[in-house]
Amino acid sequence: MTWGILDFETETHPFLGSKSSPHSPLNYIVAVGFALDNNDVQDWYHNNADEANASNWADTVFGPDVHILVAHNATFEIQWLLSHRREQFLAFIKRGGRIFCTQYAEYLLTHQQTQYATLEDCAIKYGGTKKIDEVKLLWEQGVLTSAIEPALLRRYLAGPSGDIENTRTVCFTQYAHLVQAGMIDGFWERMDSLLFNAVCTHTGLYINREVAAKNHKAQLIEADALRIELMKQIPADKPDELEFNFGSGHMMSAWLFGGPIAYRYKVHYDTPTYVKVDCITTTEGVKVLLDPVTALLCDGDNRLTKAEYCDKYWVNFVTYKSGKNKGTIKITREDTKELKMKWGEATYEFPGLINIAELPPHVQELYTGKNAEYQGKQTLLDGTPVYSTGKDSLDTLAAFSPLVVPLKRLTNLDKDNGTYYISHEYNADGSIHKTKGMLQFVRPNGIVNHSLNGVSTVTTRLSSSCPNLQNLPREGTSLVKQMFSSRFGADGQIVEVDYSALEVVDLAAIAGDFNLLGKLAMGVDMHCLRLSEKLGEDYDEVVEKCNNKEHPDHKHYKEMRTDIKRPSFAFQYGASDKGVSYASGCSLEAAVEFRLLETSLFPEAVGYKYIIMDEVERTGILAPMCKEVNDGGYYTSFRRGHFQAKGGTCYSFRQYMAWDKEARQEILKYKETQVANYVIQGEASFIVQTACGRVIRWLVANDFFGGNVLCVNTVHDAIYLDCVNEEWARWAGNQVAEIMASTPKYMCDKMPGYKAWRYDTTPFPAVAEFGSNMMEKTHC
Repeated sequence: MTWGILDFETETHPFLGSKSSPHSPLNYIVAVGFALDNNDVQDWYHNNADEANASNWADTVFGPDVHILVAHNATFEIQWLLSHRREQFLAFIKRGGRIFCTQYAEYLLTHQQTQYATLEDCAIKYGGTKKIDEVKLLWEQGVLTSAIEPALLRRYLAGPSGDIENTRTVCFTQYAHLVQAGMIDGFWERMDSLLFNAVCTHTGLYINREVAAKNHKAQLIEADALRIELMKQIPADKPDELEFNFGSGHMMSAWLFGGPIAYRYKVHYDTPTYVKVDCITTTEGVKVLLDPVTALLCDGDNRLTKAEYCDKYWVNFVTYKSGKNKGTIKITREDTKELKMKWGEATYEFPGLINIAELPPHVQELYTGKNAEYQGKQTLLDGTPVYSTGKDSLDTLAAFSPLVVPLKRLTNLDKDNGTYYISHEYNADGSIHKTKGMLQFVRPNGIVNHSLNGVSTVTTRLSSSCPNLQNLPREGTSLVKQMFSSRFGADGQIVEVDYSALEVVDLAAIAGDFNLLGKLAMGVDMHCLRLSEKLGEDYDEVVEKCNNKEHPDHKHYKEMRTDIKRPSFAFQYGASDKGVSYASGCSLEAAVEFRLLETSLFPEAVGYKYIIMDEVERTGILAPMCKEVNDGGYYTSFRRGHFQAKGGTCYSFRQYMAWDKEARQEILKYKETQVANYVIQGEASFIVQTACGRVIRWLVANDFFGGNVLCVNTVHDAIYLDCVNEEWARWAGNQVAEIMASTPKYMCDKMPGYKAWRYDTTPFPAVAEFGSNMMEKTHC
């Protein structure tokens, strides 16, 4: 097993939100550093792009002796390799080459508490050296990499205290720790997932600009119409001077819940005061007004120079007789008949649309309880709290007050329009101050290269940025997905392969809930089952309505199936009865009934969070106390415990102060919602990431089937492909579905501990769909 340590220093022309994008035509690899095992460091320096393209450094980096390629934040190097040495890199992967990312290793070794670790911090921790600050400082000052003195840059990269030496020190130490912690097998699977993510983001997704423009226009029109309708709810006696602002938290709180808002308006001075103007006076005593903008003389609607005025009327102007201005025309300030105004302040009391006291008691607590989640620290003029009018608050209110439904819809539309399309903030002079929205990142060829971040969450679940393509709004609520189509034109197809109720299946397997496993083995759709019980309808009829697109009730039932996920997920992740009520909009009594039903049907699944909690408390007692400085500047102490999954991943939890009703005092406790959530979410995510790694190995082994099948994204429980036509889409979709369904069994071969969680016997079904875009799909 031979290790190759690699690092690039690239040109830094900004491009679509990135400082070192390999997609920029102006950027190139300025310097390469490389070392094989403990051998001497080699480096190559390129004076321009032509030199970089002609350089033979890749022959050494991908030599036959290299089995593992090491880099810190390896996604960066992979992106550049795919752009500039694609064939050699993919050949390395094809022959079994592996990636070792030291940033990702640090993330796992610290139980996901160190996110986006820097090489410098890791080096200092593991016995390396502090980096040369001059280069980093130059970059921060905006100096291009090519403009940095070559000897300084090469020392920064390949010198005795450079990146290559530090990366090597960190890597070899981390590897030993990963083996000791029982994490190494899972780490290698995550590294293949990192490879998949890098290929996806380099390939990017295609945006149909015409569809985007059409849908954006439609959503702007809908948003404007909703504002007009909502403005009808504004009290008729609101002063005209008080301009209503949907973006003001104070004003929105006052409008919804009642309260005073201050506003400014023009009033006369107590003593009548008149507007003054600059005038000059003719020798005949006629006062002539000076235009304040042009400084010309006002002659009715015309503007004349002083000379033109004198020639026209045969007059002269009064001048200073003495002093430093002697001989110049005298300018005087004269009163007009217009009364001068000043700014005055007044208040207007909004009566409010929602009476908090009329909401269900458990909902009232969110706004007025002891630990009111939606009560802000700021107040209105009369001391009334500024209540939250953000998404979570509106989602809760909309379930109990129809008045809020259109406002919730407007908020979602505004988020779509600002996040996924394009919008501008303007300066006072009309110039663009800031551009927002996904479309600003689209390249001229229609491709948007997002990022998939693997080291940014406490659960190991992925996040996405620039733009965020992990959280696209679902169909039925937005048209956003319709703009994501195939790069292959009219015949191209987007494929989505999605695990069915993955986190429910995973929890059932982990907990050994055989009743739940039995239903899953029979292919019972748990969301349809819950929906049938809620509606009191036959299960098979509900399944038919949810899945048969030709059924007249299909759209409504599909939306209801999606909606019912919220209370089931909330309950699965440790939400209280009140939390389930907030999530679903049901009454507190219905939430209690839901809990009792779930507990009676699936007691092992419901109770597994207590097994996790026991282990967290045990490991927390064994670990030293942690300290942090609170908002008041005082040190507070707490414990941190963890739970190690069968694949080696450790999920970390910390204690928080919480009110104990029985003890009637605040005590340190672990959050039950986190304990119930993190492990299941993380382990389900690990199944997907392992499947992603297997898919990219399959695609590379087959050269992406001549470029006819491309991987473009992964979102939570799904993998997305872009295929050249329907035939390839159907075939590739079904192939990927088979890979995904077999992944838990594969994990048992690689990490036998998963057999204790029944991964080898539990079915994990995956379903493939395809269509001309992400929104309009049919089953393969």
